[in-house]
Amino acid sequence: MREAIIIFTRVPIPGQTKTRLQSFLTKNQCAEIHKNFLKDIKHICEKLKRDIFIFYTPADKDNVLKGIFGDKFKYKIQEGNDLGEKMYNAIEYVLGKKYNACILIGTDIPFLKEEDLRKAFKVLRKKDIVLGPTVDKGYYLVGMKRPTKAVFENVEYGHGNVLDNTITSIKGSNLTYGLTNRNVDIDEKEDLFYFYNEIKKENVSKNMYTSKFIINIIEEYDGECLRLTV
Repeated sequence: MREAIIIFTRVPIPGQTKTRLQSFLTKNQCAEIHKNFLKDIKHICEKLKRDIFIFYTPADKDNVLKGIFGDKFKYKIQEGNDLGEKMYNAIEYVLGKKYNACILIGTDIPFLKEEDLRKAFKVLRKKDIVLGPTVDKGYYLVGMKRPTKAVFENVEYGHGNVLDNTITSIKGSNLTYGLTNRNVDIDEKEDLFYFYNEIKKENVSKNMYTSKFIINIIEEYDGECLRLTV
């Protein structure tokens, strides 16, 4: 079977990415952590030996993404009026290249493992749609074998229970679905500390790009807090 992976991302430009972390990190640090997410995702996706497409926004005038992923992947700018339409258009484009299935993943998921993606492709052998849930009631992964606009209709992204609303849309279209493994995405300061604690518990490799970055940030922050209380 011909299967593909879509990495769906913003270009990591200071001030334009991971803005919800700016209450804790600087704009440059937000861009840097996003770059580290992408480096780790590249490493994981390459293990699956599938074709990889990078769908990005906004225009990458400085070729930041090629500096991370290199020249061997296929690049295309996101098109659409909202997030759902952009994801649908990306999937429609890739499946139009005669792939039997594709999965689309977000990029703020440093807990992502190779097994999460392998399981997603396995689910698609029997189901129409696959979703990767996040603990905050969203999803970090969506995959299908045929372009299916209903998956993205009647869903307000960034609010409410996106996962359940998406499942309702799928069921309403008489489609089958399955789930791959649940994951934690990083959007808030508290997520950084959670990830740091998982590193310390050895539940996450300390050798990942994201791990090294977060260890440095958190330990520098804790050191500063300690100095201020002395």
